[in-house]
Amino acid sequence: MGNDPAIGPGFDTCTLTRPTQRRLVTCWMEDAGIHTLMLPQVWRELTSAHPASSQFSAAQAWHRIRKMPDAPFRWVKWTDDLELAAEEIREHFTQACFPGIAADQMHSHGDAAIVSQALAMGTDILVTSDVSTIDHYEINTVAEKALGRNAGFVSTLDDALQSAFPSGEAAERMLIIALATIAPKLDEAWTLDQAYNDLNDLRKAMHGAGLAKTQLRLKTRWEQCRDLESALKEAQGMSDASTALRFERIRTRWHRENHPSS
Repeated sequence: MGNDPAIGPGFDTCTLTRPTQRRLVTCWMEDAGIHTLMLPQVWRELTSAHPASSQFSAAQAWHRIRKMPDAPFRWVKWTDDLELAAEEIREHFTQACFPGIAADQMHSHGDAAIVSQALAMGTDILVTSDVSTIDHYEINTVAEKALGRNAGFVSTLDDALQSAFPSGEAAERMLIIALATIAPKLDEAWTLDQAYNDLNDLRKAMHGAGLAKTQLRLKTRWEQCRDLESALKEAQGMSDASTALRFERIRTRWHRENHPSS
């Protein structure tokens, strides 16, 4: 399954829970021509939370989205063979791989399950956590020794974005994708001043979400952009055409309809 070019990297639960990261990664995957991969453990964690009252919950929204045929996510068809492979991988994990997990909880913890599921599929896993909870350096060393792999399969989302959009036109594409996540409709005015303020708000949210390098590079790419007005129009067009962002608007509408006072 890891050789399937239509399968992109996996993401941890935190990435797909928080709107800032979710919009960014789903637009990134969409721009690459693939659906955002949903690992089984991530799906369990996204849908396991139930509200204390009868209020509409994020978990309910996820269930609704899965029933829609054009959802921008790809749910893994998990098999017994994949489960066995993931379990065997977890046997190789050390406590240094997950410093915040007690040794006797290592093989049942959600973070370990998420990483092992991605490794069992042969795909990358991009996490928002820092090394105090998921030490990707330690995990990659285990993968190299135990699985015979010679490349880092686990990375922070922040670092992965730098690798995917390193410079020049690629880096400008990252700016456009980021702008698309906050852009108004194409037929609405979006001045340079408004867009700059909106981008600064996005950068603040990214910084708080562990994307310090990405938010800083968005600032420099804005300053180096050859034609900002064209970039804004392209971002607005991308936003209008994006299935991923359409689902974000649907999700927002569901919550507003069920929480009218919020």
